[in-house]
Amino acid sequence: MDLHLRRRRKEMYEELCARVVAETSAYLTECLQHPELAVHIPLIPADGSRFPPSFAMSFWDPVLLD
Repeated sequence: MDLHLRRRRKEMYEELCARVVAETSAYLTECLQHPELAVHIPLIPADGSRFPPSFAMSFWDPVLLD
């Protein structure tokens, strides 16, 4: 493989890593500054219980359609 191409591929990877870290940092900072915007995920015991379909729709519709 051409040395220039190999070097460019490494730079692209490093740029991608830096961007992912920056985006994740910005997201976490925003979440910590505005906890009221967090989506509450309801819990249910893992003993085989299930949410009723109506509850599942009322939870997922705003999450997926906003």
